Amino acid sequence: MVTRAIMATDMAQHAQYVQKLEQTLAGSLVPDKQLEVELLIKSADTSNVLKPFDVAKRWAIRITDEFFLQGDLERQGGMEVTRMCDRDSQSRVGMQKGFIDFVIGPFFCKMEAVYPGLAPCVEHMRVNRATWDRYTDEMLLAEVDDKARYSFLPSPPVSQSTFLTQAASC
Repeated sequence: MVTRAIMATDMAQHAQYVQKLEQTLAGSLVPDKQLEVELLIKSADTSNVLKPFDVAKRWAIRITDEFFLQGDLERQGGMEVTRMCDRDSQSRVGMQKGFIDFVIGPFFCKMEAVYPGLAPCVEHMRVNRATWDRYTDEMLLAEVDDKARYSFLPSPPVSQSTFLTQAASC
């Protein structure tokens, strides 16, 4: 049960969960406890878009920082840079809008239809999406200082060069 729940966070499985929600809404699938646990874990894993905007924007920076660091490592290693991890061609704000519009928004709208108690959270997502339209990457970065950006870490973040040196020695 636990392994399957953890695997529900794999975005490669995302379409399958959307399909299961569609089947549930059509009446052709009754979610069992396992599926409900998987949907709960998947929802928690992607819940940053459901939070009030002040929280969601900090998570947006954290997530895009992670993606961009991966792209930097790919570039440094002579690999092709994964498109969404390329800081030279991607917009943090654009990535959030696309994620809500095309990936996680449809999932949470179906979750809301199956679990109506999620309505206040999904409304946060809708408000956040509208708010992203008024943002630029520069505005976003100016509003979120480094302390708030890394407040989830147990210790101060290391510089990129320190991280790369440590990673290379592993």
